[in-house]
Amino acid sequence: MAGLINTISPQKLLAVLVSYGQAPQQSRTWQSLHATAAGSSMHWLVYDNSPAATNNLPTNIHYEHHPENPGVSAAYLRAAAVAADLGATWLLLLDQDSDFAADWFEAYQEAVQKHPNTPLFTPLIYHEAKVISPAPLRWGRTWAAENAPPELYALTEFAPINAGMLLRLSAYTQAGGHRAAVALDFSDLAFTYFFRRSFPTAVLVPTTLEHRLSGVESATFEQRLARYTVYCRDGWAFIRTGGPRWSILSWMLWRAFVLGVRYQSLTFFWVFSRASSTY
Repeated sequence: MAGLINTISPQKLLAVLVSYGQAPQQSRTWQSLHATAAGSSMHWLVYDNSPAATNNLPTNIHYEHHPENPGVSAAYLRAAAVAADLGATWLLLLDQDSDFAADWFEAYQEAVQKHPNTPLFTPLIYHEAKVISPAPLRWGRTWAAENAPPELYALTEFAPINAGMLLRLSAYTQAGGHRAAVALDFSDLAFTYFFRRSFPTAVLVPTTLEHRLSGVESATFEQRLARYTVYCRDGWAFIRTGGPRWSILSWMLWRAFVLGVRYQSLTFFWVFSRASSTY
C-alpha cells in the first residue's frame, strides 16, 4: 500500500456507533468523542439495533434504525458503504461502552503518520486494569494481559476488539470487511482472521480506552442462556465462513461446561448439542 497519504482528517473519517437499548447521546462513547473538536466535526453513522427508534439526534448525524438487530458486523459493513458515498477514506468502529481520551485524534494522527502503509490502527483497551485489546491470541481466543503488545504487532499473535479500530476504507473493502453472519460474538476475531491474510500487521495507537465488556456483569440464568445461544449461533457462522473449526467448537463446549457448573444446569450442553446438530 505504498504511496498512501499519511494523514487523517475529520472530514475524511466516518465513525460508526452501534447502539442498543440506550439513546446514542447517553453513551460513554458519544459523550467522550463529542467532547473533542475532531469528534464533533467528523462524519457519523448511528446504527441503532434497539427495538424502538431514538429521536432528537443532530441533523448532521446519519441515523439508521434496525429493530431486527442484525448485529455489529452488519453495522460495520453498512458503514463502509456510507463512507464510500460520503467520500470518506477512513472508518472508526465504535460501540457504546468506551471512554476516549481527550487527545484521541492526535494519537491516531501520529500513528498514521508514522505507519502510512499499515491500514489498521487500534488503541490500547483496558478492563479492570487488564489489557483486553490487542490481547494475546492463543488457541483460537484472546487472553487478558498485563502488558501491551509492540507498536507494530502481528495479527496472528495479538487480536484487537472492534471498538476503536481505525481502518483504511480501501483495505477494509479489499479484505471483505466483517462477516455479516458472524453477527455479534466472534465478530472481531472473524474479521481479523480474514483481514490478516491480506494485511498481516496492525499498529498500536498511543492512546488508551476504558471499556466495559458485555457478558462479565452479573446476569440471571435466562440471560446467560440467551447469550450462550447467540454465542453458539455466531461460532457456527464463523466456522461456516471458513474459521478454525476445532478451536471454535472447543471454546463453545468449554463455555457450556463453565456455565453449567456455575448455574448447576445441563441446559447449556443441550444448547451446544442442538446448535451442533443444526449446522
